[in-house]
Amino acid sequence: MIKKTILLLSFISSFVIAYSQADSSDAKEKNSFRIGLGFVSNQNFEGRTDSLNMPVLIPSAKWENISGFYVNTKGYVSLSGKSGFDGVSIEPGYEFDKNHWNGNIGLIKNFIKDSSNRIIAPIKASHEFYLSYDNKILSPNVGSEYVFSKEGNDLIFYGGVSKKILFTKHDKEPEISFEPALSVSGGSQTFYYSFLKHNTIRRKKGSYAVSSDSQKQSGQFDLLDTEIELPFSVSEGKFEGTVKPVIESPLNIVAANGGQSSKSFFYISAEVALNF
Repeated sequence: MIKKTILLLSFISSFVIAYSQADSSDAKEKNSFRIGLGFVSNQNFEGRTDSLNMPVLIPSAKWENISGFYVNTKGYVSLSGKSGFDGVSIEPGYEFDKNHWNGNIGLIKNFIKDSSNRIIAPIKASHEFYLSYDNKILSPNVGSEYVFSKEGNDLIFYGGVSKKILFTKHDKEPEISFEPALSVSGGSQTFYYSFLKHNTIRRKKGSYAVSSDSQKQSGQFDLLDTEIELPFSVSEGKFEGTVKPVIESPLNIVAANGGQSSKSFFYISAEVALNF
């Protein structure tokens, strides 16, 4: 079943690329380069986080050519406990923006230290697909991730809606916008079981107690989380900045003594970037 799903995703990806390249009228005028610095007040992935609050800095650099192919790199610097550099991720991929459609296909490879306490530390790589349709009322989006982790692989789907509200005139600078969004995700969560199982290595004090029932639960398809995002963005010339408060509600968390609470949690992400 998993292999068939991966083949289906690959077929969809190929179709999207072929469709978006069929008409070059919306192609970018030149190659672009973007550098950014992000901050997340509490690191998380698909509604899963540590029982301790763990802020992180994320420097990034992205190069994209005229046709839409890109390479995006990110670094992860922990700001809690034994703070320091945790590792990097490298993502080659393709993105497009044609008429009202936009999306991307990417393959992310992580190089994270075993001693890192990041949720994504057990994830070796992931294949991602995203597609959205922009209109004046609501902009729906769908996506998927196939995640390769130390204890096994996960297939995750998500979907949502957003609404962009401009506070300034269209095509005038600076552009100030607010784009509230609601999303839900579902899939298996072997990546989280792997995090719990190997946490003793990454943590000086305390560990999580996991069982065979936890492992079985992690391989089942369940709803993973719902998310409300409230991003404010400002852009002018080469500069862009975003502050995004997020309310995350985890669902069907793998049971583990000392693990994450099932309560909703709040965090803030922010980023400043320059485009060349």
